[in-house]
Amino acid sequence: MQKSTNRFCNGKAMQLLLSFLVTGSPVALLAQSYQSLSEKVSVNLENTTADVVVKSLEKQTPYTFTYDPEYLQHCAFSTVKFNNQPLGDVLHFLDVYAPLDIAFVNKTVALKQGKQERVAGQDKGRVTGKIVDNKNEPLPGVTIQSSDGQGIVTSVDGTYTLSLQPGTYTLTFSYISYDTRKVTDVIVKEKSILPLDIVMKSAGSHLKEVTITGNYKRASVEGLYALQKNNASITDGISAEQISRTPDKNIGDVLKRVSGLATVDNKYVVVRGLSERYNQAVLNGQVMPSTEMNRKNFSFDIIPSNIVENVTVVKTLTPDRSAEFGGGSVEVNTLDMPAQDFLNIGIGGSTNDKTTGKNFRTLKLEGQEYWGKAASHRNLLGKLDWTNTADVIAKYNAENKQSVSFSNNWGVYEMKAPVSQNYQLSAGKVFHPTSKDQFGVVVSASYRNTFQTKDVRMSRDGFDGAGDGDEAGRAAFSGKSYGFSTSLGGLLGLGYKNERTRLSFQSLFLRSLDQQLLIGSGYHSDPSGFLLGYYDLTTQTNLWQNQLKGEHALGKRGIRLKWMGSYVLLDKQRPDNHQLKATMLDNDKLESNEFNIRSPFSSGISEGALRWWSRTYEKDYNWDLAISAPFNLGTGKLKSENTLKVGYAGWSKNRLFYVLNSGSKGYNTADFPPLAQTFVPERGGEIYFNRFTDDFHKTAVLHGVYAMLDNKINDRWRLVWGVRAEGYNLNKINNVLDSLFRQINESRGPGTQLDYSALTNREPNWRFFPSANLTYTLTQQMNLRLAYAESIIRPDLRELSFFNEYDFELGGTYGSNLVKSTTVQHFDFRYEWYPAAGEVLSATLFYKKFRDPMEIYKQGDNRIYFLKNNKYAKNYGLEVEVRKSLSFTQVPVIRNITLYGNFTALSSRVTPVDIDYGSLDPNDPNKVLPVEKVGKEEKRPQTGASNYMVNAGFYYDIKPVSFSLVYNYVTNRMFRPAAYYSESLFERPLESLDGQLAIRLLKQKMQLRLNISNLLNSYSVVYRNFYKDAAISNHQKDPSIKDLLYQKGQDLIDYESRPGRTFSITIGYSF
Repeated sequence: MQKSTNRFCNGKAMQLLLSFLVTGSPVALLAQSYQSLSEKVSVNLENTTADVVVKSLEKQTPYTFTYDPEYLQHCAFSTVKFNNQPLGDVLHFLDVYAPLDIAFVNKTVALKQGKQERVAGQDKGRVTGKIVDNKNEPLPGVTIQSSDGQGIVTSVDGTYTLSLQPGTYTLTFSYISYDTRKVTDVIVKEKSILPLDIVMKSAGSHLKEVTITGNYKRASVEGLYALQKNNASITDGISAEQISRTPDKNIGDVLKRVSGLATVDNKYVVVRGLSERYNQAVLNGQVMPSTEMNRKNFSFDIIPSNIVENVTVVKTLTPDRSAEFGGGSVEVNTLDMPAQDFLNIGIGGSTNDKTTGKNFRTLKLEGQEYWGKAASHRNLLGKLDWTNTADVIAKYNAENKQSVSFSNNWGVYEMKAPVSQNYQLSAGKVFHPTSKDQFGVVVSASYRNTFQTKDVRMSRDGFDGAGDGDEAGRAAFSGKSYGFSTSLGGLLGLGYKNERTRLSFQSLFLRSLDQQLLIGSGYHSDPSGFLLGYYDLTTQTNLWQNQLKGEHALGKRGIRLKWMGSYVLLDKQRPDNHQLKATMLDNDKLESNEFNIRSPFSSGISEGALRWWSRTYEKDYNWDLAISAPFNLGTGKLKSENTLKVGYAGWSKNRLFYVLNSGSKGYNTADFPPLAQTFVPERGGEIYFNRFTDDFHKTAVLHGVYAMLDNKINDRWRLVWGVRAEGYNLNKINNVLDSLFRQINESRGPGTQLDYSALTNREPNWRFFPSANLTYTLTQQMNLRLAYAESIIRPDLRELSFFNEYDFELGGTYGSNLVKSTTVQHFDFRYEWYPAAGEVLSATLFYKKFRDPMEIYKQGDNRIYFLKNNKYAKNYGLEVEVRKSLSFTQVPVIRNITLYGNFTALSSRVTPVDIDYGSLDPNDPNKVLPVEKVGKEEKRPQTGASNYMVNAGFYYDIKPVSFSLVYNYVTNRMFRPAAYYSESLFERPLESLDGQLAIRLLKQKMQLRLNISNLLNSYSVVYRNFYKDAAISNHQKDPSIKDLLYQKGQDLIDYESRPGRTFSITIGYSF
């Protein structure tokens, strides 16, 4: 061992040395690098001084220590406990809790008189976790005692938080009728949280007390296994820690990282090849309403990632979950009760190589758009909060139908796109009124404003697409999409818990404004000519959720009561969207914002240019009540630990919806006026409302009851099974049927009214949904799972309304149709292995059989689209997921790497059907009798699905730096099927490769994140295949999967979008 130079520390030489080390040396950045010293040391002293501690460290390490022993003798400690911990941790303890400054350079540890950062013992560490049994049921009232005599009991949800001085402890967990657990080597660091979940085993018929002892590493890994592998159903997910490693700004971005998931436009989710309409969005335990106007789906991009605690995707069904289940249930949980006080702030900015600092076009911005509110010039006759079209038209008629009642806001403004910005703030506070009670508060706020320009080519909406030629000639329309978006989020969480009760209240508010202005030009087929295309697509969304829930332990026999009540208000609008096509003056190349045009027209809904307003306003009330009770059965070696759970749940949805289309026609444009002056009153035109209006206001109510048994047989088998019944009168709220009956029968006299009872009785009011999940435990780390379930996908309230609206994604008019619910049978088999904490290897085979699945089809050669049922569909799939740390190699650099990947392969069959609703019963000429014409089975994915999906991740961690790369690739996603499916439209989404470099500074309090999105500069494309094989083109042969993939330079481009690369930086600080 090298000797210390004691007296040297007290003189000017020492002062100069330290000053040089900290400020003047070329290696000044290493002056605090003592924290990275990894040599293991042990110190177990009471009523001691820093001098004694340092001498102990000298004996255990090869370094030279320079210090003044007389000064260190005045630095007293009551307790210093470190058991086989890194030297850097011990030095950090001295640095913080003693008036010392410490530097490390050239194998020398220099200690000198300095400032004491904290009073020793002031900042405790915390051990937190959850105590569960072998079925993941929480255990309230478990006694937890540390080796220094401190103790606590778990709350009703099995959670606990134990505050301890920094040091090494042994924790004992004891509970009546369960074996006692003792965990050694629990190392607590100041002001840090140490997670420790514990699985307790039933004592059974033991005649004497049994204590199971293990160290912290083993116990914590076992606890993590339990929460993963003891789930009743098949799940995959992503935690807040994993989310933080990506550049993802919202949950729409995050979800594509989960096994078996893909996203559409980074906001709608596809689970196991099933489009968004087949998947549920669950926020804090509540099924969310559809946020979209013309689709049954939930837009996950409105949820900021910084307020999310975890995301779980449930892929098999149990009776205590809603039966509306297709590919999976995406369950998002936001921040709840904090484990400790915290205050985090973050600020960031991003640039895009196609956007920032370049010309950016937009309709007039008034300023309130930066706060998520549409501009006032988008108001409809003075306001936006209309509840029906009749009131709008009545007011317009009262104003003598004057076009001056409408703002002329077609003009395009130009600005330089600034840096996009984002801000986050979150805080939590914990109160302990008594030793057994805990009260917590969480608040969070986020703000994001983004500018995004994309290069666009397309042949939709009547624009020509070349049938042959080079790549450049394959899409006639060329232009740019200018995106301006703002999103705000706020969260308030209040919670209280003790040994027998847990109560929590959460209020979540989300607001978003998304303005997309697409301007371009190209050759158009009908009418023919070189035309300007102008599309202003704007949506404004407000979502407010309030939820109160409770959990109670009743008696001492494990009976548990859970309840929940919640309210959601959704207000989504399209405020004054615009669409036109027009002849251009001299075919200018869009270099000017004037856009001199003549004879503007729209895509078929209205004469002249189209402006439309639509609104969905929905109030949802949800409730859930469940009670569970454990009981044991069995004789001899066959023992069964069982839980019976029964419950009642339901919801009431009150939705109003309207679409109001207007046409701007008759304006004198012979002189090619600028666009901003085309629709002025002086040009003699008029603005009128389309005769076809859409008003829908219905209340729908669902009631559900269920019974579920959870049987744990010995230590190997577990069966969770039961049945759920749901009552829902869908026929009563079907506005399409109501409108159809009214329009047809109003012209028929008495006695000739048509009988539509065959249509109104297609949906039974009550349905039953059995399910079973069987798990066999091969080892403590491995499971085999087998599952079966039946479920339903009902039409959204929007799809039961009588409507007609322009839809840019389809390139035409989207209208209503008669549809009925889809029923699904699910079969799953899965192998899973959890080799170490946070690691997984799993493989899943699944099969889904659909009756009456729904897809959007095109009506002949017209640009008219509608939702319709197919007869059957079948999905066969394989999922593989791997997450592995290379720490087992113990090789420097390599041991800090974690690799992640998942792969999904899907094979599908769809059987189409056409239904003739005009046929009459031969025995009753006034009774309508639908007649089905079943088509040939098609080998293709369903809408939104693709044959292959790949996710991969590379993570590298070495304090204080971490680096990650994440990759996502999806093949031919079905975009829109055609009557001949070889003519269908497919999508090849953007092939993304994103990177992040994160650096922690200022003693881990500050984090700097540098992100790059779309490193490959990839793009997305919707396309129609052109086949080299004439037999496929002539519908004599089915295309293979390879034939359906995108062939650059060969296939027709329907829509191509190039977003460029995005570079962002975020700085976060934790107080």
